[in-house]
Formats: sequence, C-alpha cells, structure tokens
Amino acid sequence: MTEQIIINDKKINMSQVENGGMDHKQEKGKPHEIMIIVNGREKSWSKETISFKEVVELAFGTYSEDSGKCYTVTYSRGQDHKPDGSMIDGQEVRVKSKMVFNVTATDKS
Repeated sequence: MTEQIIINDKKINMSQVENGGMDHKQEKGKPHEIMIIVNGREKSWSKETISFKEVVELAFGTYSEDSGKCYTVTYSRGQDHKPDGSMIDGQEVRVKSKMVFNVTATDKS
C-alpha cells in the first residue's frame, strides 16, 4: 500500500511527491511521452524501445533499403546497464528520457 499524506484537505500519494508530483502509473490506453535527442534535435517518443530503423527514420525522415546506403547509429545516456553503444539493423534498445542518438548515412562505394 502506498503511504499517503494530507495537504490542504487532499490525500496525496507519497509516490507522487517523491516523483515531482507525477505518479509513474499511466492512464490506461495513454502512451507515456518522453523526449529523446536524435542528431541534436529533440524528438517525442512514446514506446519503451526504439529500433535501428526507427532511429534512422527520426533522423532523416525515411529509411532506404538501397544496398548502396549504409547507416551508423550510436547512442549515449541510455539505460544504466548499457548507457553507451551502437546499433545494427534489426536491433532495438530500451529508451529513457534525454537519451542521445547520433545517426549518419553514407554511400557504399
């Protein structure tokens, strides 16, 4: 059971106070929006994970299946167990607020 306090005749859950007034439980059917940073720009994200392809699409607007196109994705400020790393096609990583992704596209020659 969550501990409660009373402020101005209103019951407040301690979890709300400890989390800056926000309870981590989300309303059913309402996605949790966080901000991630892709190539220096803030992007809103509502899923728990993000795939290699989704990061590329956020960076460039599209993902090219062209065999002559190569993408490199690195990230930092990620989850505690692996805060920094790189991604390859088909891979997903768990996201957290203010996680940073850098994406580059090159042509194979």
